[in-house]
Amino acid sequence: MPQGQQIAALDLGSNSFHLIVARWLHGQIHIIDRIKEPVRLGWGLNDNGTLSQEAIDRAMICFSRFGERLRTLSAGNVRIAGTKTLRSIRRADEFLAQAQKLLGHPVEIISGEEEARIIYLGVACDLAPGEGSRLVVDIGGGSTEVIIGQGMEARLKESLSMGCVAITKRFFAKGKVTAGRIKKARTACMQELVPVLDTLTEAGWDEEIGASGTIRAASEICVAKGFSKDGTIKLKYLEKLLDEYHEAGVVDHPLEGLSENRRPVFLGGLIILITLFEGLELRAMTAAQWALREGLLFDLKGRLEHSDLRESSINNLSNRFHVNQEYASRVDRTAQQLLEQSEDWVDNCQSAAQLLHWSSLLFLVGLDIAHSDYHKHGAYIVQHVDLAGFSRSEQLELAQLVQGHRKSIRKNFPVERETLLRVLLLFRISVILQRGRRHQPIPMFQMRNDDKTIMLGFDSQWLDQNPQTLADLTNEQRFQHQVGYKLEITPLVADYAAITG
Repeated sequence: MPQGQQIAALDLGSNSFHLIVARWLHGQIHIIDRIKEPVRLGWGLNDNGTLSQEAIDRAMICFSRFGERLRTLSAGNVRIAGTKTLRSIRRADEFLAQAQKLLGHPVEIISGEEEARIIYLGVACDLAPGEGSRLVVDIGGGSTEVIIGQGMEARLKESLSMGCVAITKRFFAKGKVTAGRIKKARTACMQELVPVLDTLTEAGWDEEIGASGTIRAASEICVAKGFSKDGTIKLKYLEKLLDEYHEAGVVDHPLEGLSENRRPVFLGGLIILITLFEGLELRAMTAAQWALREGLLFDLKGRLEHSDLRESSINNLSNRFHVNQEYASRVDRTAQQLLEQSEDWVDNCQSAAQLLHWSSLLFLVGLDIAHSDYHKHGAYIVQHVDLAGFSRSEQLELAQLVQGHRKSIRKNFPVERETLLRVLLLFRISVILQRGRRHQPIPMFQMRNDDKTIMLGFDSQWLDQNPQTLADLTNEQRFQHQVGYKLEITPLVADYAAITG
């Protein structure tokens, strides 16, 4: 990545939207700009998974402001990640399309485990290297991430469905604080924590670190109230704060050191933090200054410098399910050759090449379960396994390519997505051309594309000698016709710049 190049990360949280713009200079992040907007998207999430119009309006106003800053940055130099609330919205496509239009860059919805991984990366980059293991806690607006890791590696990641906005909204929506409501909130948080308690405590850790708004606010309050000089958080301090809320009887209680923006949701976060201290038997927690958005910057830097974690995730999954690597590599090479001859036919060839490469490494993972319908088994695995570095939409695209690589295309494939469909058509042809060819290289071939027509040229003598491939390509003509495309098998044109497969 060129020295001084600007990169940016936008965290679309359930409570606030955080934008950070930075330059990468001499191995260090130099922050240029930080912008925070308390959008409180989680307040507008209804029980049926829809967003209130007020929440949508607040988000769109914020997107317009952030878009003015982000549209000056190059494509690929910005990562925008949506977390718990965006994961929970039903039929989020329209909302995301509007967001992308205003921001000028695509929006990723990341899983809870991916959120936890990136949070840990951000925190680890903020702290001095240590030999021991770390427990990292991040209380967001809609979820709480608990991670145990060592060095730069997150080894155990849990995402719990409780956040400062969600708990405050659920138990204190009317603004009143009573002993009964506090008890119910604490019980609900403990119920969420209990299923993962044994897994976390058995792993163990040497130090306890908190990240993001609730925990940083708690640290600042501990200093303001004189509980600790360095902002260390302990359970006895948190219990004193909860007693204050009980005595005041209102959510909007003005604690010393608590900002006005954080005040409406701090009580929910405080109860979550107390639950974590009690359940995990935490001793003392310090607050890190970096978290998700800084982690996104470091992850983006890796992608720009071609040390993309996604490649390792794909290779690990491929090896885990015993994919025939030699076959996968042959399919990949053929797919890339087909793409090279289709540059004007497929939008964003760099992205298409990446998808073809990853799909080639994964399309056989289902064979480890059963040969029958292995493409369906593979698609399920790819969509639902934890693939570090990938957003939900990226995993879904890969799953669709894995399932769509054989048999009917229409079933479970978004044929209306023209670019993805064309990538699939190239992938299907590459699989056909390499099927059963362990030691037989494919001959020279040529591909020409004209809107809805694919012209695939071979030496006619070779086709006569390979009747099974010809039969497979003939079947493929029928499948492509069903989605509005025409596959023509033509003689090799002598003066065409053919390549050797």
